[in-house]
Amino acid sequence: MKLYIRLFFSLVVFALLGLGLAQQEIVFGWSGAVTGPTSDAGRFVLQAIDDYCRYANEEQLIPGYTVNCITRDDQYNNDNTLRNFEAYLDEGMVAFIGYSTGGTLQLKVNALEEEIPVIGSSLHIGVIDPPDNDFMFLPISSYSEQVLALLEWIADNYQGEGAPKVAIISHPSAFGRAPVEDARNAAELLGVEIVEVQETGEGLDYTAMLQRWSAAGVQYVIGQNVQSPIAAMLNAAQALGLKDSMTFMGAHYTGGETLTNLAGDAAEGFLWATSYYLESEGTPGMVLQREIGERYGRSEETITDTNYTTGLLQAAIYVEVARRAAAAGEVSSQSIYEALMSMNGVNAFDSGFGVGPVSFGEGDRVGVDAMRLIQVQDGEWQPITEPYNSRTFPQVHPLN
Repeated sequence: MKLYIRLFFSLVVFALLGLGLAQQEIVFGWSGAVTGPTSDAGRFVLQAIDDYCRYANEEQLIPGYTVNCITRDDQYNNDNTLRNFEAYLDEGMVAFIGYSTGGTLQLKVNALEEEIPVIGSSLHIGVIDPPDNDFMFLPISSYSEQVLALLEWIADNYQGEGAPKVAIISHPSAFGRAPVEDARNAAELLGVEIVEVQETGEGLDYTAMLQRWSAAGVQYVIGQNVQSPIAAMLNAAQALGLKDSMTFMGAHYTGGETLTNLAGDAAEGFLWATSYYLESEGTPGMVLQREIGERYGRSEETITDTNYTTGLLQAAIYVEVARRAAAAGEVSSQSIYEALMSMNGVNAFDSGFGVGPVSFGEGDRVGVDAMRLIQVQDGEWQPITEPYNSRTFPQVHPLN
């Protein structure tokens, strides 16, 4: 009988130990465009988030925890984004990864009410502007700062007479319109003339648009869009023989390997503002990007796409803050938020994906705030600046 009693208590002890050693789950939610507008970018972001979360579990980046990244298509529809966000709350979500600008802006009140941190693909400066911005973060520099850096480059390098003339081609959405007001204000400071802002709706005739701009004396075209319409515009410009008289450039979502793949030699000379390294640069973070992509069978197109980098950084930030929260005692939306807000100074996070460390805190809701200008030269992307910040952005859009 004593043997049976000892055996019983041994089984109980082993069971309790098993419960104590069981992996706890951390839920992150992502909602984005797998189908619909901008899905040519969204599909790469989704793949990256899935891959990094899987990588985090296989490498046990958060000891004692498994990461569950729930991802759902919202078709670039704000109502669907909200529904996904609310559904994830019921599944124990502690942090949210957004995608579209409209959907992310809409969630500011919800994030505040639920005290859920939000980092997303949208780089609209309004995401972190008050009111209701306590739980909102940008992973890298904003569209506004990127576009202003391009305007500064124009002002610094223009050698003609009179004011340099610029046109902006933007996506027909809150994403496309995000930097326009700041760009107009900065242009006045810089002595640059913005001739027109054209939204790229369905059936836009790039040939007629470019001919109109050429007749108006436009010398520079800035894109605030995704790669496919920019590639179509570049091909039209080359067919019209306008590449010598116009310089084309764009903010983050316009550039990268996908643009050169789509536009071919028409992309030559394109100037791009981004806070990310390029996969071809072979930096430690880009080596990791290739390792992760190849581990999970991604195509070369995916591995080299900057939108894949976007998703990797978003997931990496959350995994890192969850690791810090777990080491401090528990993982919750509150401890995730606290870990984000303390990610600065010696505690900044060098993800390897961006050209600077990820740093957040009071008065700082932009992760990688430095950026570079990168240009297509002889068919290859080449950095033409070191990481830096726009000099006019603090004047036209102070954050404090």
